Amino acid sequence: MRKLTVGLLVLTCAMAAAAPAFAEGGNGRWESRERVHGTHKDGTLQSAVRSETGLGGVVFDPPHSGAGGSLSGRQVNWSPPPCYYAPRWSASEFKDWWDNYAKNQAYKTDPDNAPAIIDAHDETYGENSRYEDHNIGREDEGAWWTVHSNPNHPDGSTVSCESQIFWVDHDDTPPPHPNSPTPEMLAELAYAEVEIPDVRAELSPAADAQKVNLATWVWMDASDLAPVSVTASISGYSQLWATVTATPSRVELDAGTADATVHDGCAVGADGAVGRPYASADAGTAPACGLTYHRATHDRGPYPFSATVVWEVSWEGSDGSGATLPDGEFGTTQDVTVQEIQTIVR
Repeated sequence: MRKLTVGLLVLTCAMAAAAPAFAEGGNGRWESRERVHGTHKDGTLQSAVRSETGLGGVVFDPPHSGAGGSLSGRQVNWSPPPCYYAPRWSASEFKDWWDNYAKNQAYKTDPDNAPAIIDAHDETYGENSRYEDHNIGREDEGAWWTVHSNPNHPDGSTVSCESQIFWVDHDDTPPPHPNSPTPEMLAELAYAEVEIPDVRAELSPAADAQKVNLATWVWMDASDLAPVSVTASISGYSQLWATVTATPSRVELDAGTADATVHDGCAVGADGAVGRPYASADAGTAPACGLTYHRATHDRGPYPFSATVVWEVSWEGSDGSGATLPDGEFGTTQDVTVQEIQTIVR
């Protein structure tokens, strides 16, 4: 009976694969999720869920507004977790999915085995099961969890993971499955949600008035380089969380041409700023943070000057854990026009 039940429940999952489901995501947006065929373990119903926008079941504070940029790992061998367990349904949502969609699909996709599929589900989750009709009487006490595929993973568009569906009380922690969330996993999910301000470097002389062999002073204000943080938690389970903080450490300059000298002393100072504007007392000196162009642009078009802020990233978790994550970087590019000044010596 157990082998038959296993096979029938897997068929139930395959039947669910084509069904779009709509639920509120952790970032507050209503999102469409596609169920992907999963693998049955221990007699539980299977469903792998790929979140099409946002991350299902995970709450980010503050949510990503889309106004700034996101961290991109400087270590190419690092990637976020491909899958994680999180809430999928309340008791009534799980019951509604079964009663109004999945049960009917069983007859459409596998009519010969549909009665056995329904009996197997009812045995596990029905009125006379240990869950007493999908835990409908405990609606406010917990949620049904399953696996979610992370759309921020490089293979997020295709990855599917083994899945179980299990109940977790709101004041409890999830059981020890391989992809159950931990503070470290939440930190890795939050890494992609840290919103970096779009910081533009200031230049003196201005970008459209550079001069050959005249030093250019580059700076960024402290107000543009404040640390930014995001806290990730599980929706309805506030006891489990991780906070990721990105702190700017330095700025890397790229002159956009080999015909330039880069003055790369662009660390973030004690005041939170990088570099400083040119002052009259600086005449004839080179800046700690800046560059000097040695060739005009009149015969080749403007140089693409870029200034990239490097952010050091760390996290702390609800259980007192914490560590570092890979540095992130975010930069802007602007065209620089370099003029050549002709002088006559008498």
